[in-house]
Amino acid sequence: MDATTVLPFPVASSEVLDRDLAEIEAAILMVGQGLATRVRLVGLSDVDAIAGAALARAQDAGVTFGLERSADGATSVVVGPGVLDGR
Repeated sequence: MDATTVLPFPVASSEVLDRDLAEIEAAILMVGQGLATRVRLVGLSDVDAIAGAALARAQDAGVTFGLERSADGATSVVVGPGVLDGR
């Protein structure tokens, strides 16, 4: 039987941007711990407002982070694949 890994879920927040950042932090944790190769988050409220903070957290954790914009203007966050060099 595979070992079970328990991830701490983000604290619930009434602030939309805080919730979006918590979702990104959970994705960073999953990739950083090797539980996922890549996580794509869609439907976040205002990615541009939190992209800097999210990038800093991803770099601190040593995982790759990017934004992808579709032709219709929707932005998704991609965490992973892999870790940054030097980690």
